[in-house]
Amino acid sequence: MSSWAERNPVRPNSIQPGPGHGPAEARLAVRAAGLTKLYRNPWTLRVTRGLEDLDLELERGEVMGYVGPNGAGKTTTLKLLTGLHKPTRGEAWIFGQPVGSIASRRRVGFLPEQPYFYDYLTGREYLELAGRLSGLSGREAGARAARWLGRVSLAGVERRRLRKYSKGMLQRLGLAATLIHEPELLILDEPMSGLDPLGRREVRDLLLEQRQRGVTVLFSSHILPDVEMLCDRVAILLSGRLTRVTRVSDLVDAGPQRVEIRCEGRPLLQVPPRIAPLIERVEHPGETALVLRAAERLNEVLEWLIGSGVRIRAVTPQRASLEELYIEAAQASGENGNPERRMA
Repeated sequence: MSSWAERNPVRPNSIQPGPGHGPAEARLAVRAAGLTKLYRNPWTLRVTRGLEDLDLELERGEVMGYVGPNGAGKTTTLKLLTGLHKPTRGEAWIFGQPVGSIASRRRVGFLPEQPYFYDYLTGREYLELAGRLSGLSGREAGARAARWLGRVSLAGVERRRLRKYSKGMLQRLGLAATLIHEPELLILDEPMSGLDPLGRREVRDLLLEQRQRGVTVLFSSHILPDVEMLCDRVAILLSGRLTRVTRVSDLVDAGPQRVEIRCEGRPLLQVPPRIAPLIERVEHPGETALVLRAAERLNEVLEWLIGSGVRIRAVTPQRASLEELYIEAAQASGENGNPERRMA
């Protein structure tokens, strides 16, 4: 009987595997070529695709958002890049070092979606342990633990046992443990999970601070406004396949452009048939908003409104949000929240 590797050969792809010391690797923090993870049920022998043929490059100093619905393969990708999962086929490198090697992990800080904590430790003890495991001396681990406890707003509870921490407090502690050894690459799985609005803002500030230091960040999130605010580029994953990688600004600017026209009062208007399909009317206290879905027709609509005697209060261009574009892409692909990705 043929082996699994023989039945699933590495797919040829445009990113050629190499030893990790070429010019491309000098500018790349993360590189994946044909990275694939298939799961086989031991009872039914059915194969499920966790991730298939991922080709991805992340430049040094870049912040990339990794988005997709539940079950799309985001966590699988991050575990493959940190060596926690072994790929079925394909290869990946961290700063030119093959994923899975000790050298590839020395410069990485990883925060899983559901980090495990020794709940009998205090917050300070946990951070000191994380620092020592990252190669810091006892004195340096203690100093950095104290600094990071203050940085994530946990200085007042540093001697409290972790079993008494809330979910949000644990999330902030996990992020501090991820950063304590000053990694050059952060891989974060849902770092905003369980945080209140204030906690989310603190985490955003931390990530922006790391970005200014030149740290590379790859993080998955379902909170798309945070992705839009923080990221240089976004990668969209649907059903285990990477569907698009683009700059956030390019993606949003390429979306449908709309214009909101706010009018005084609630005028009774007979909308011309040529314009009616392009306008959505929304009533507000004391005024009416007309949302025009075709910005290039603005002059025509304004001419009609002024000719109808309508007093215009404001004309505001609007652009599609990342969330709207993501939902549109998911619906167009037939994606749902829990896709079945069975293979023969």
